[in-house]
Amino acid sequence: MEVRKVQITGGSSYIVSLPKEWIRNSNIKKNDPLGLIIQPDGSLTVTPKITGKIVERIKEFDLKGVNDHETLYRLLIGAYVTGYNTIRITSHGRLPSYAHRAVRMFIQSSIGQEVSEETETTIIIKDLLNPGEMPFENVISRMKVIIEGMLGDSMFALKTRDTDLADDVMSREKDVNRLYWLISRQYNLLLRNISLSGEMGMDVDKALHYLQASRVLERAGDQVESIAENVQSLLFVSIEKRALDTIQSLSSEAIEILDSSIEAFFNNDLKKTTETINKAKLFGNKCNDASQELFDIGRLGIVSIAYIIGHLKRIGEYASVISDISINYIVMNDEPLK
Repeated sequence: MEVRKVQITGGSSYIVSLPKEWIRNSNIKKNDPLGLIIQPDGSLTVTPKITGKIVERIKEFDLKGVNDHETLYRLLIGAYVTGYNTIRITSHGRLPSYAHRAVRMFIQSSIGQEVSEETETTIIIKDLLNPGEMPFENVISRMKVIIEGMLGDSMFALKTRDTDLADDVMSREKDVNRLYWLISRQYNLLLRNISLSGEMGMDVDKALHYLQASRVLERAGDQVESIAENVQSLLFVSIEKRALDTIQSLSSEAIEILDSSIEAFFNNDLKKTTETINKAKLFGNKCNDASQELFDIGRLGIVSIAYIIGHLKRIGEYASVISDISINYIVMNDEPLK
Protein backbone atom coordinates (compact mmCIF):
# COMPACT_ATOMS: atom_id res chain seq x y z
CA MET A 1 0.00 0.00 0.00
CA GLU A 2 1.26 3.45 -0.91
CA VAL A 3 0.70 6.16 1.68
CA ARG A 4 0.30 9.76 0.47
CA LYS A 5 -0.26 12.91 2.49
CA VAL A 6 -3.22 15.18 1.86
CA GLN A 7 -2.28 18.70 0.80
CA ILE A 8 -4.36 21.87 0.74
CA THR A 9 -4.24 24.41 -2.07
CA GLY A 10 -6.13 27.68 -2.31
CA GLY A 11 -7.25 27.29 1.30
CA SER A 12 -10.16 24.97 0.48
CA SER A 13 -9.06 22.30 -2.02
CA TYR A 14 -7.67 18.97 -0.74
CA ILE A 15 -5.20 17.23 -3.09
CA VAL A 16 -3.62 13.76 -3.11
CA SER A 17 -1.08 12.88 -5.80
CA LEU A 18 -1.67 9.69 -7.80
CA PRO A 19 0.91 6.90 -8.27
CA LYS A 20 2.87 7.41 -11.49
CA GLU A 21 2.87 3.69 -12.30
CA TRP A 22 -0.93 3.53 -12.08
CA ILE A 23 -1.24 6.63 -14.29
CA ARG A 24 0.95 5.01 -16.96
CA ASN A 25 -0.73 1.60 -16.81
CA SER A 26 -4.16 3.23 -17.08
CA ASN A 27 -2.97 5.43 -19.98
CA ILE A 28 -4.25 8.59 -18.27
CA LYS A 29 -3.33 11.90 -19.87
CA LYS A 30 -3.46 15.48 -18.65
CA ASN A 31 -7.02 16.79 -18.17
CA ASP A 32 -8.52 13.27 -18.45
CA PRO A 33 -11.55 12.87 -16.14
CA LEU A 34 -11.46 10.30 -13.33
CA GLY A 35 -14.37 8.81 -11.41
CA LEU A 36 -14.48 8.95 -7.60
CA ILE A 37 -16.75 6.43 -5.89
CA ILE A 38 -17.35 6.52 -2.13
CA GLN A 39 -17.57 2.96 -0.77
CA PRO A 40 -19.81 1.86 2.13
CA ASP A 41 -16.75 1.38 4.37
CA GLY A 42 -15.70 5.01 3.82
CA SER A 43 -12.90 4.22 1.37
CA LEU A 44 -12.64 6.00 -1.99
CA THR A 45 -12.28 4.26 -5.33
CA VAL A 46 -10.52 6.16 -8.11
CA THR A 47 -11.26 4.83 -11.59
CA PRO A 48 -10.67 5.98 -15.17
CA LYS A 49 -13.87 4.10 -16.13
CA ILE A 50 -16.49 6.80 -15.76
CA THR A 51 -18.96 5.81 -18.48
CA GLY A 52 -20.36 2.77 -16.67
CA LYS A 53 -19.83 0.78 -19.86
CA ILE A 54 -18.36 -2.70 -19.87
CA VAL A 55 -14.86 -2.97 -21.28
CA GLU A 56 -14.74 -5.66 -23.94
CA ARG A 57 -13.14 -8.85 -22.67
CA ILE A 58 -12.51 -11.63 -25.17
CA LYS A 59 -12.02 -15.28 -24.27
CA GLU A 60 -10.81 -17.69 -26.94
CA PHE A 61 -11.09 -21.46 -26.80
CA ASP A 62 -8.97 -23.50 -29.18
CA LEU A 63 -10.60 -26.90 -29.68
CA LYS A 64 -7.22 -28.55 -29.98
CA GLY A 65 -7.38 -29.43 -26.28
CA VAL A 66 -11.14 -30.04 -26.07
CA ASN A 67 -12.63 -33.33 -27.25
CA ASP A 68 -16.26 -33.41 -26.11
CA HIS A 69 -19.28 -31.15 -25.81
CA GLU A 70 -19.55 -31.39 -22.00
CA THR A 71 -16.05 -29.98 -21.46
CA LEU A 72 -16.61 -27.16 -23.96
CA TYR A 73 -20.01 -26.39 -22.43
CA ARG A 74 -18.48 -26.04 -18.96
CA LEU A 75 -15.74 -23.80 -20.35
CA LEU A 76 -18.35 -21.57 -21.98
CA ILE A 77 -20.33 -21.31 -18.73
CA GLY A 78 -17.09 -20.44 -16.92
CA ALA A 79 -16.34 -17.64 -19.39
CA TYR A 80 -19.90 -16.35 -19.08
CA VAL A 81 -19.93 -16.32 -15.27
CA THR A 82 -16.52 -14.64 -15.02
CA GLY A 83 -17.69 -11.75 -17.19
CA TYR A 84 -16.30 -12.22 -20.70
CA ASN A 85 -18.57 -10.49 -23.21
CA THR A 86 -17.06 -12.02 -26.35
CA ILE A 87 -16.28 -15.73 -26.62
CA ARG A 88 -14.43 -17.06 -29.63
CA ILE A 89 -14.30 -20.79 -30.44
CA THR A 90 -11.72 -21.77 -33.04
CA SER A 91 -10.67 -24.99 -34.72
CA HIS A 92 -7.71 -25.73 -37.00
CA GLY A 93 -10.06 -27.66 -39.26
CA ARG A 94 -13.81 -27.79 -39.69
CA LEU A 95 -15.65 -27.27 -36.42
CA PRO A 96 -16.71 -30.67 -35.02
CA SER A 97 -20.38 -31.39 -34.37
CA TYR A 98 -19.87 -31.45 -30.59
CA ALA A 99 -18.84 -27.78 -30.72
CA HIS A 100 -22.19 -26.79 -32.26
CA ARG A 101 -23.98 -28.93 -29.67
CA ALA A 102 -22.09 -27.28 -26.79
CA VAL A 103 -22.87 -23.80 -28.16
CA ARG A 104 -26.59 -24.61 -28.42
CA MET A 105 -26.57 -25.88 -24.84
CA PHE A 106 -24.74 -22.75 -23.69
CA ILE A 107 -27.12 -20.34 -25.44
CA GLN A 108 -30.09 -22.13 -23.85
CA SER A 109 -28.45 -22.10 -20.39
CA SER A 110 -27.39 -18.45 -20.33
CA ILE A 111 -29.09 -15.08 -20.61
CA GLY A 112 -28.18 -12.49 -23.25
CA GLN A 113 -25.70 -14.68 -25.16
CA GLU A 114 -26.08 -15.02 -28.93
CA VAL A 115 -23.94 -16.25 -31.82
CA SER A 116 -22.83 -13.16 -33.75
CA GLU A 117 -20.59 -14.82 -36.32
CA GLU A 118 -20.06 -18.37 -37.56
CA THR A 119 -17.75 -19.90 -40.16
CA GLU A 120 -16.48 -23.42 -40.80
CA THR A 121 -13.64 -22.90 -38.32
CA THR A 122 -14.92 -20.21 -35.92
CA ILE A 123 -17.92 -19.37 -33.75
CA ILE A 124 -18.14 -15.98 -32.01
CA ILE A 125 -20.63 -15.48 -29.17
CA LYS A 126 -21.52 -11.96 -27.99
CA ASP A 127 -23.19 -10.73 -24.82
CA LEU A 128 -26.23 -8.60 -25.70
CA LEU A 129 -27.44 -7.93 -22.15
CA ASN A 130 -27.03 -4.55 -20.49
CA PRO A 131 -26.14 -5.19 -16.80
CA GLY A 132 -28.68 -2.61 -15.65
CA GLU A 133 -31.54 -4.43 -17.39
CA MET A 134 -31.60 -7.27 -14.83
CA PRO A 135 -31.43 -5.82 -11.29
CA PHE A 136 -30.24 -8.24 -8.62
CA GLU A 137 -33.50 -7.98 -6.67
CA ASN A 138 -35.58 -8.86 -9.73
CA VAL A 139 -33.44 -11.92 -10.42
CA ILE A 140 -33.76 -13.16 -6.82
CA SER A 141 -37.53 -12.58 -6.94
CA ARG A 142 -37.78 -14.55 -10.18
CA MET A 143 -35.76 -17.44 -8.71
CA LYS A 144 -38.10 -17.57 -5.73
CA VAL A 145 -41.22 -17.52 -7.92
CA ILE A 146 -39.88 -20.37 -10.09
CA ILE A 147 -38.96 -22.51 -7.06
CA GLU A 148 -42.29 -21.97 -5.34
CA GLY A 149 -44.12 -22.71 -8.60
CA MET A 150 -42.11 -25.91 -9.04
CA LEU A 151 -42.95 -27.06 -5.53
CA GLY A 152 -46.64 -26.22 -5.86
CA ASP A 153 -46.86 -28.03 -9.20
CA SER A 154 -45.01 -31.06 -7.79
CA MET A 155 -47.70 -31.42 -5.15
CA PHE A 156 -50.46 -30.92 -7.74
CA ALA A 157 -48.85 -33.55 -9.97
CA LEU A 158 -48.83 -35.99 -7.03
CA LYS A 159 -52.47 -35.28 -6.25
CA THR A 160 -53.68 -35.56 -9.86
CA ARG A 161 -51.22 -38.25 -11.02
CA ASP A 162 -49.93 -35.95 -13.76
CA THR A 163 -46.70 -37.40 -15.19
CA ASP A 164 -46.20 -34.61 -17.74
CA LEU A 165 -46.43 -31.94 -15.04
CA ALA A 166 -43.81 -33.72 -12.92
CA ASP A 167 -41.52 -33.86 -15.96
CA ASP A 168 -42.07 -30.16 -16.58
CA VAL A 169 -41.17 -29.31 -12.97
CA MET A 170 -37.84 -31.10 -13.35
CA SER A 171 -37.04 -29.17 -16.53
CA ARG A 172 -37.66 -25.83 -14.81
CA GLU A 173 -34.68 -26.32 -12.49
CA LYS A 174 -32.52 -25.23 -15.43
CA ASP A 175 -34.22 -21.81 -15.31
CA VAL A 176 -33.12 -21.43 -11.69
CA ASN A 177 -29.54 -22.27 -12.70
CA ARG A 178 -29.62 -19.70 -15.50
CA LEU A 179 -30.59 -16.96 -13.06
CA TYR A 180 -27.95 -18.01 -10.54
CA TRP A 181 -25.28 -17.87 -13.24
CA LEU A 182 -26.56 -14.44 -14.26
CA ILE A 183 -26.12 -13.05 -10.75
CA SER A 184 -22.65 -14.62 -10.58
CA ARG A 185 -21.80 -12.89 -13.84
CA GLN A 186 -23.21 -9.54 -12.70
CA TYR A 187 -21.20 -9.76 -9.49
CA ASN A 188 -17.96 -10.48 -11.35
CA LEU A 189 -18.62 -7.61 -13.77
CA LEU A 190 -19.11 -5.30 -10.81
CA LEU A 191 -15.86 -6.46 -9.21
CA ARG A 192 -13.94 -5.67 -12.38
CA ASN A 193 -15.63 -2.33 -13.05
CA ILE A 194 -16.86 -0.58 -9.92
CA SER A 195 -18.33 2.24 -11.99
CA LEU A 196 -21.11 -0.17 -13.00
CA SER A 197 -22.51 0.08 -9.47
CA GLY A 198 -24.60 3.12 -10.43
CA GLU A 199 -26.16 1.38 -13.42
CA MET A 200 -26.76 -1.81 -11.44
CA GLY A 201 -28.00 0.07 -8.38
CA MET A 202 -25.76 -2.10 -6.23
CA ASP A 203 -22.41 -1.76 -4.43
CA VAL A 204 -20.00 -4.68 -4.17
CA ASP A 205 -20.82 -5.55 -0.55
CA LYS A 206 -24.54 -5.75 -1.17
CA ALA A 207 -23.98 -7.64 -4.43
CA LEU A 208 -22.00 -10.27 -2.51
CA HIS A 209 -24.97 -10.93 -0.23
CA TYR A 210 -27.27 -11.25 -3.24
CA LEU A 211 -24.80 -13.69 -4.77
CA GLN A 212 -24.81 -15.75 -1.57
CA ALA A 213 -28.62 -15.75 -1.44
CA SER A 214 -28.86 -16.78 -5.10
CA ARG A 215 -26.53 -19.72 -4.45
CA VAL A 216 -28.78 -20.90 -1.62
CA LEU A 217 -31.86 -20.56 -3.84
CA GLU A 218 -30.12 -22.54 -6.56
CA ARG A 219 -29.65 -25.36 -4.06
CA ALA A 220 -33.28 -25.07 -3.02
CA GLY A 221 -34.18 -25.54 -6.68
CA ASP A 222 -32.15 -28.77 -6.69
CA GLN A 223 -34.21 -29.99 -3.72
CA VAL A 224 -37.49 -29.32 -5.56
CA GLU A 225 -36.16 -31.15 -8.63
CA SER A 226 -35.47 -34.16 -6.39
CA ILE A 227 -38.98 -33.86 -4.95
CA ALA A 228 -40.40 -34.03 -8.49
CA GLU A 229 -38.30 -37.14 -9.19
CA ASN A 230 -39.73 -38.85 -6.12
CA VAL A 231 -43.22 -37.71 -7.06
CA GLN A 232 -42.80 -39.54 -10.37
CA SER A 233 -42.06 -42.77 -8.51
CA LEU A 234 -45.30 -42.37 -6.53
CA LEU A 235 -47.64 -41.63 -9.43
CA PHE A 236 -48.56 -45.29 -9.90
CA VAL A 237 -48.56 -46.21 -6.22
CA SER A 238 -51.56 -46.11 -3.89
CA ILE A 239 -50.88 -43.47 -1.21
CA GLU A 240 -52.82 -43.18 2.02
CA LYS A 241 -54.75 -39.93 2.37
CA ARG A 242 -52.98 -39.20 5.66
CA ALA A 243 -49.57 -39.36 3.97
CA LEU A 244 -50.72 -37.22 1.03
CA ASP A 245 -52.22 -34.60 3.35
CA THR A 246 -49.02 -34.48 5.41
CA ILE A 247 -46.84 -33.90 2.35
CA GLN A 248 -49.18 -31.20 1.02
CA SER A 249 -49.23 -29.43 4.37
CA LEU A 250 -45.44 -29.52 4.77
CA SER A 251 -44.99 -28.27 1.20
CA SER A 252 -47.24 -25.26 1.83
CA GLU A 253 -45.32 -24.47 5.00
CA ALA A 254 -41.97 -24.73 3.20
CA ILE A 255 -43.16 -22.22 0.60
CA GLU A 256 -44.34 -19.86 3.34
CA ILE A 257 -40.98 -20.01 5.16
CA LEU A 258 -38.98 -19.48 1.97
CA ASP A 259 -41.18 -16.53 1.00
CA SER A 260 -40.72 -15.03 4.47
CA SER A 261 -36.93 -15.32 4.27
CA ILE A 262 -36.78 -13.50 0.93
CA GLU A 263 -39.12 -10.75 2.09
CA ALA A 264 -36.97 -10.17 5.19
CA PHE A 265 -33.84 -10.26 3.01
CA PHE A 266 -35.15 -7.50 0.73
CA ASN A 267 -36.34 -5.30 3.61
CA ASN A 268 -33.42 -5.83 6.03
CA ASP A 269 -36.09 -6.76 8.57
CA LEU A 270 -34.33 -8.23 11.61
CA LYS A 271 -37.55 -9.12 13.42
CA LYS A 272 -38.96 -11.04 10.47
CA THR A 273 -35.57 -12.64 9.84
CA THR A 274 -35.45 -13.95 13.41
CA GLU A 275 -39.04 -15.18 13.17
CA THR A 276 -38.18 -17.04 9.97
CA ILE A 277 -35.20 -18.78 11.58
CA ASN A 278 -37.42 -19.92 14.46
CA LYS A 279 -40.11 -21.10 12.05
CA ALA A 280 -37.49 -23.07 10.10
CA LYS A 281 -36.34 -24.83 13.28
CA LEU A 282 -39.89 -25.79 14.22
CA PHE A 283 -40.52 -26.88 10.63
CA GLY A 284 -37.49 -29.16 10.74
CA ASN A 285 -38.81 -30.83 13.89
CA LYS A 286 -42.23 -31.19 12.28
CA CYS A 287 -40.63 -32.91 9.25
CA ASN A 288 -38.77 -35.32 11.54
CA ASP A 289 -41.97 -36.18 13.41
CA ALA A 290 -43.86 -36.69 10.14
CA SER A 291 -41.19 -39.02 8.78
CA GLN A 292 -41.27 -41.10 11.95
CA GLU A 293 -45.05 -41.28 11.97
CA LEU A 294 -45.37 -42.22 8.30
CA PHE A 295 -42.66 -44.87 8.51
CA ASP A 296 -44.81 -46.64 11.05
CA ILE A 297 -47.41 -47.15 8.31
CA GLY A 298 -45.02 -49.35 6.34
CA ARG A 299 -46.87 -49.01 3.05
CA LEU A 300 -45.51 -49.22 -0.52
CA GLY A 301 -43.82 -45.96 -1.60
CA ILE A 302 -43.00 -44.89 1.93
CA VAL A 303 -39.30 -44.48 1.07
CA SER A 304 -40.07 -41.94 -1.66
CA ILE A 305 -42.41 -40.13 0.72
CA ALA A 306 -39.63 -39.97 3.32
CA TYR A 307 -37.27 -38.55 0.69
CA ILE A 308 -39.81 -35.86 -0.21
CA ILE A 309 -40.16 -34.86 3.44
CA GLY A 310 -36.37 -34.77 3.76
CA HIS A 311 -36.09 -32.44 0.76
CA LEU A 312 -38.81 -30.19 2.18
CA LYS A 313 -36.87 -30.02 5.43
CA ARG A 314 -33.78 -28.94 3.48
CA ILE A 315 -35.76 -26.14 1.83
CA GLY A 316 -36.68 -24.87 5.29
CA GLU A 317 -33.02 -25.02 6.27
CA TYR A 318 -32.04 -23.05 3.17
CA ALA A 319 -34.60 -20.38 4.11
CA SER A 320 -32.85 -20.17 7.47
CA VAL A 321 -29.49 -19.74 5.71
CA ILE A 322 -30.90 -16.82 3.69
CA SER A 323 -32.04 -15.30 6.97
CA ASP A 324 -28.50 -15.63 8.33
CA ILE A 325 -27.23 -13.82 5.24
CA SER A 326 -29.73 -11.04 5.96
CA ILE A 327 -28.47 -10.69 9.53
CA ASN A 328 -24.88 -10.52 8.31
CA TYR A 329 -25.77 -7.70 5.94
CA ILE A 330 -27.71 -5.78 8.59
CA VAL A 331 -24.78 -6.01 11.01
CA MET A 332 -22.14 -5.17 8.40
CA ASN A 333 -23.92 -2.04 7.22
CA ASP A 334 -25.20 -0.87 10.62
CA GLU A 335 -28.75 -0.97 9.25
CA PRO A 336 -31.39 0.40 11.67
CA LEU A 337 -33.00 -2.51 13.49
CA LYS A 338 -36.65 -3.05 12.67
